[in-house]
This record gives sequence, structure tokens and C-alpha cells, in this order.
Amino acid sequence: MDKEILPIFVFIFAGFLIGGVWFFITGRKKDEDERKKRTAKYWSYAGIVTGATLFSALGGIYWILFCLSVSFGAILEIAKAATRFSGFFRTTILVIGFIVFVLFCGSGFLFSNRSLVFTYICVAVFDAFSQLAGQSLGRTRMAPQISPNKTWEGFAGGAFFAALFGLFFFAVIAKNPLESLPLTFGISVLSLSGDLSASWLKRKAKIKDYSNFLPGHGGILDRFDSLIFTFACLVLLRIFDLIAFALA
Repeated sequence: MDKEILPIFVFIFAGFLIGGVWFFITGRKKDEDERKKRTAKYWSYAGIVTGATLFSALGGIYWILFCLSVSFGAILEIAKAATRFSGFFRTTILVIGFIVFVLFCGSGFLFSNRSLVFTYICVAVFDAFSQLAGQSLGRTRMAPQISPNKTWEGFAGGAFFAALFGLFFFAVIAKNPLESLPLTFGISVLSLSGDLSASWLKRKAKIKDYSNFLPGHGGILDRFDSLIFTFACLVLLRIFDLIAFALA
């Protein structure tokens, strides 16, 4: 594990603290059952993020095994959702899904531990705070026909906290913090795109969640859609970059 990125776990703890306070404030007027569900979801999410961050920090075979485990569950969910379609569309969904999962797993071969940690936490921060900001401040719907709960305010909140993380991360590894801003914004856009893509497929399949494997979250894809899509796109860009370098 790269010792220089150990302070990142302090950022994660601070994020959980801020998120916990936000959850408490926004949940005070909820009924008891709803508060219990929110609390269980919060702590399960904290466990998922901590575990995945550890895998990304270890990198190599550990991250690859994590990706394979996530992809296995996600493939089963995609295959189940695809049964609601027929013909060419079903085949297309399965082929694209398989390619995306292969690219996702390829991140363990192409990216350094630092890159894995940076990208994963950036996605996790955007995902968490876009939801919190959307629930608290959301007014302007982004794509009501695909995901009614997605708002521009939520996106702005998620992107803002992702940018804060990027500034902190680059400062920790002794790089110019401002250089992180275009990266965190790009990752935020990719994360949102992955979420909307998964939501669009659920709408087409007429299902609420991909499964109930993760109580409070839904299925593997419901929790990791943004992560899978973001890493798949970044791996594809990396492959194109390597090809361009080889042909130069």
C-alpha cells in the first residue's frame, strides 16, 4: 500500500462525519421506521466505501478480485433484466454489459494504486453527496423521465464535494491541487452518466431495483453502477492513449 495515501482515510472519516450529521438533521422529522432504514443504509454504505477504498489502496490482485466479485453479481442482474426484452435489443444489452464489465476489471491492470484510490473515492463522494444535496436542496429535475429524483442541485452538490476531495488528495501527494479540478468534474459527469444509464435500463425493464442483494440499496448495480461505468470509460480512454502512443 502507498503510505502517502494513508491520510486519505482521514478524509473518508470526515466525510462520514459530515454525512452522518446531515443525515441526522434531515431525518429528524421522519417517522421511526424511516429513521431506522436510513441509519441502516448509511452504515452499510460506510462499510462498503471503507472496504472498497481498502481494496483500491492495496491495488493489483486485490482490486481485480473486488472488480470480479462486483462484476459477477452485476452480470447476473443484467442477465435477469435482459429477460424482459427480446431479439436484437436483448443481445445488445448483454454484449454492451459484458464489454463494460471487462473494461471495469481491466482497471486493476492499467492503473496505479493512487489512480484507483483517487477515482474510487471521487465516485463515492459524488454519489453520496449528490444524493444528500438532492434530497435537501433539490428543486430542478434533471431527467424526470429516467430518474425523477435526480436534480441539478444534487449534481452541483456532489461535484462540489468531489472537487474538495480532489484538492485534498492532490495536496497530500504533493501535486498542484488545482490540477485536480478538471479530473473531479470529469469523473462527476461520468458517475452521473453511469447512474442515469442504469436508471434508463431499469425504466425500460419496468423494475424498481436490479435485485435486493444489498438491503437498503437494492442490487449490485444499484450501488455500483456509477463506479463500473466510470472505470470502464477511463480504461477505454487509457487503451486509446496507449494505442496512440504506440503508433506515434
